[in-house]
Amino acid sequence: MKRAEVPQYVMKLDFMLGSVAFIVVFSVLFMIIYAPFSLTDWFDIFDERRLSISVAFYLACIVIMVASKLSLVLVSRRIAIDRLLYFLWLVGETVAISLLYTAFTRYLVQAEEPHSMPEVAFRAFCCVTAILAIPYAISFLYAAYRAKLRENEVMRYRTRAYGEVSETPQLINLYDGNGTVRMTVDIDALYYMESQDNYVKVCYESEGALHNYMLRCRTKALEKSLEGTPMLRCHRSYIVNITKIKLLRPDKSNSVAILNHSGVKPIPVSKRYYESLVATIAVNPPEAVSAEISADGQ
Repeated sequence: MKRAEVPQYVMKLDFMLGSVAFIVVFSVLFMIIYAPFSLTDWFDIFDERRLSISVAFYLACIVIMVASKLSLVLVSRRIAIDRLLYFLWLVGETVAISLLYTAFTRYLVQAEEPHSMPEVAFRAFCCVTAILAIPYAISFLYAAYRAKLRENEVMRYRTRAYGEVSETPQLINLYDGNGTVRMTVDIDALYYMESQDNYVKVCYESEGALHNYMLRCRTKALEKSLEGTPMLRCHRSYIVNITKIKLLRPDKSNSVAILNHSGVKPIPVSKRYYESLVATIAVNPPEAVSAEISADGQ
């Protein structure tokens, strides 16, 4: 059973760093409101010494969170980050910041107002959890909103491209090597896929512009998942959407497929796959390419 994946937008570095800035602003407002009701809080913007301690604490927290986000990005390039792992990562952040607060209280503030360290640690954990949980929840809602916008873009693709409404777009899921869904896209938005070492570059169109997405998986596994779609293998390193082919030009070495977008490079078609590709197109010819094949006598 596949674990629920983290939305792609959440894993973007700019989103992560933006969430850190949001948390800092939110926490300052939170502490201004919370401080008068706390027995162990030392946040004070009017006392010079405590203000300096608070600034030092915030800077240390920013370092912890930024380091955590950068580490998470690096880890995500090696393994899939599901929601459970992401949640545990955030718990780790919370514990680290809580321990930092406890240390600041113990060594910088306790001399003024002694407190029980277990009590301080517990209250710090509860307070930090509240401060982090609310901004992260808002961030996840925003990420879900962005994901919904992207889904709507896919569903409106045929309207933008062909001037007609597609009531039943053929959405497909693209999985990484760990079986995690990394992308959901309308098959009509895809142009080609290119193998690049341990990744596959997915070329697709969104809002009239071409985009590339690097999917960590094997081309063979991806090809198998695309069975029954217009995405066919045409070369050892390429899978092409046959509905996008405008011209299939034979050559002595490798033939090339010219797609119906000027921004897409010619796609090589090896001899091994040429015959099967032509046969498939002959059975279900795209309007743009059928005349060209007939003219070549294929």
